[in-house]
Amino acid sequence: MNKLKKIENFLEGLFEKKVSLLSGTIAFLSIIFVRIFIEQFLALSKPILPYEVVIEYVQSFYFFSLAIILIWLVLSLILKIKPQKLSFIFVFALLFVPFPPLIDIAKTGGEAYWSFYLFSSPSELWLQYRTIFGHLPSAIVYFGTKITFLGVIFLLSFLIWLKTKNYLKTIAGVIIIYSILFFMGGFPSFFYYGYNLISGKKIFLEIKSFEIFEFFGSPGMILGINFQSFKYAVAYHLNSIYFIILIVLLTILFWRIDRQKFIAVWKNARFPQLFYHSGLFLIGIAIGALNYPHNLRFDLFSILAVCVLLISIWLSWLASIIPNDLNDFEIDAISNPERPLQKGIFSREEYAHLGWAFFVLSIIGAISLGFPFAVLLVVYQIIAWIYSAEPFRLKKFPIIGTLMSSLALLMILFLGYILMSDGQIIHTLSSRIIFLMLISATICLPIKDFKDIAGDRRDNVWTLPVIFGEKKARLIVATNLFISFMLSVFLLNELRLFWWALIFGTIAFLIVVSDKIKPRQLFWPVLFDIFIYGLVMVRVLFF
Repeated sequence: MNKLKKIENFLEGLFEKKVSLLSGTIAFLSIIFVRIFIEQFLALSKPILPYEVVIEYVQSFYFFSLAIILIWLVLSLILKIKPQKLSFIFVFALLFVPFPPLIDIAKTGGEAYWSFYLFSSPSELWLQYRTIFGHLPSAIVYFGTKITFLGVIFLLSFLIWLKTKNYLKTIAGVIIIYSILFFMGGFPSFFYYGYNLISGKKIFLEIKSFEIFEFFGSPGMILGINFQSFKYAVAYHLNSIYFIILIVLLTILFWRIDRQKFIAVWKNARFPQLFYHSGLFLIGIAIGALNYPHNLRFDLFSILAVCVLLISIWLSWLASIIPNDLNDFEIDAISNPERPLQKGIFSREEYAHLGWAFFVLSIIGAISLGFPFAVLLVVYQIIAWIYSAEPFRLKKFPIIGTLMSSLALLMILFLGYILMSDGQIIHTLSSRIIFLMLISATICLPIKDFKDIAGDRRDNVWTLPVIFGEKKARLIVATNLFISFMLSVFLLNELRLFWWALIFGTIAFLIVVSDKIKPRQLFWPVLFDIFIYGLVMVRVLFF
């Protein structure tokens, strides 16, 4: 009993240990790297190309992150403790991730078994569940994987029993943890069952295993993305689904860990700019569809690809906010005292770690669809950092600061365009559209600076409202907005837009110069005006 008490005390000590978001993220990314290194370099296997290493890495990242978060959430509910108290235990449990290929290598004398997903009919999958991954196809051997799974289940069930001393909860925990691991192993089959249940295309009990493999394993096109690799077709299709589920689960986990911080991040998201980014991305898709109409599809995986990039853009925006807030601390203390740092909800270190997490997730999402998408978001983040942070902090300089913001926004337009273009190329995008975007954004973005006049003046950030004062700056920005609307007619060479541009440009002008609309309220009505004009442009250009 003394030994058992010592184990309990040891576990209680682990519950009290904290793991920072940054160190936990680095630990997870590193362990996945070790796993891929073992499988692709230590084991006797055919060398793979660099882009194939990335695909393998991203696929492993999704599989293990989803499995761990699901078990983490379930365990916190069973033990009735906050998820953060389990953080150190789950970071420590990452050491089990490299075990399967290591066990396989020891068993075979150098080779790692091929442990693929289960593509099974409902009856086959039920049999495999009941026999703990038994009756697998002859090509698949879950040797090291099965041993590791059973080891993880045993240790976690022992943890549940030590914490609760309740046999029913322990048995329930064993069943649930095993079911989660089995669910991840058979995810394509479960997803296909659910998809057919909603679509009604197949009768559930008549689904065949080859139909599931055809659904996920057929190479082809996702909008303008052409992937002909039969080997990685399943990964391409699954990655989009996995990314969306991962973001949902991380959101739930964040909420469960600290609701105050979650709500603070939500309130600090700057939704007008978030919607503006989304609109630019969709405009890029629309222009791409106009140039590449043969790539316009509305199938499941095309819609998922759009959603993945849209979420990645949101995460990139959230990541870009954080260096801005860290460097604008003195400004926000005057102009935006409701922000997380000013209210003391986050420490500066915690806030910086959150920014890195948002950045990593945005790149993982983008790279799931291809390198060009990830590269554009990296460039976006670099520009945002140059704009906000020392030693450059170009936001201090008029015109130059807004030009940098325009360049960052241009990356978002490019993302939408290359999603539709053959080979993810940008040079087929009209230079007129690029110039319109750069000029309009550069001369109109000072609209966001009106609410920060007092703070910007104190920190020597020379925005138009600081230089000219609010009234004159309103007139300048209003005129610039009107000019931008009229420029769209001539740069797009579409005279049918003239009267529409005149009407909506005048509305935007009157909104900005109106003394009845407070500086903090300017962005929404102008954004709505631009949105309606955008719909008119789509109607004129496409129909």
